Amino acid sequence: MPRTVDMPKKLMELIGAVDELPTLPDIVLRISRMTVSPQTNAADIGRLISNDPALSSKVLRLVNSAYYGFPRKIASVTKAIVLLGFNKVKNMAISASVADLFSGAVTEGFSFKQYWHHAVATAIAGELLAKRLAPQRADDAFVGGLLSEIGKVMVVSLAPDIYAQVLRDARTSVLDLRSAEVRVLGSDFCSNGATLAETWQFPDPLVRVIRHFRDPDQCREDRTLLDLVHVATALVWALGHPGAAETLVPTLRGSAFRNLKVNEPLLTEVGVEFTRQWALAGALLEMAQ
Repeated sequence: MPRTVDMPKKLMELIGAVDELPTLPDIVLRISRMTVSPQTNAADIGRLISNDPALSSKVLRLVNSAYYGFPRKIASVTKAIVLLGFNKVKNMAISASVADLFSGAVTEGFSFKQYWHHAVATAIAGELLAKRLAPQRADDAFVGGLLSEIGKVMVVSLAPDIYAQVLRDARTSVLDLRSAEVRVLGSDFCSNGATLAETWQFPDPLVRVIRHFRDPDQCREDRTLLDLVHVATALVWALGHPGAAETLVPTLRGSAFRNLKVNEPLLTEVGVEFTRQWALAGALLEMAQ
């Protein structure tokens, strides 16, 4: 079961002393644990996912989408795992479950569709950057980008009227969204999302991404993954995919670009590849429907 993690006090008071954060289906937590076990094989995870018909159907739909481009239809989850690897299929399960969990989150000024489109864009950009700069972190960069702003949609789902107030304050006071959140909630979407990731028992590097991706200089531990998601966020904003409910461009940290040795030709190359991948990402984007 997910461990208990306290929400910031002011946020908990505002949303009516809710003592449970949204939970992922147990099957996703089991998949996450199994993918890091050396005793696990493709058939084990394939059987687990296949026992959940809804999740199995969504995973196979993604596997057979234009995004992955297999020439022949993949008929089983186990075959998908053999072809793509444990982590990619785990990321599909997380993507499908998060979209299901929060797709009804809506309030004045907040569109789940825009939120999800930005999340998918950041995931794709993070993976593309990682493939060139830190190939062993590519799958982690995808899920890090996908979940980086989950603190926004968490609060919208728990307290839509209060989050609408946050958005009004941001507009009328010309505040960046995080500052408006701190004013109203006492915490911002980065810390709120990290709290949620901890309850979901996600690994510490992913929790650090969610907590610090907007200001990686605050992190004193290994920040390769964090820097990848920071640069991916900057790239997708530049390519026309801003964060949900945000109008002010986030501050860029030059240290992230320097640490990764990112240069303009590389960003141009990734931008071109991103545009190609984005055109094929319909199955991922349709999860927000």
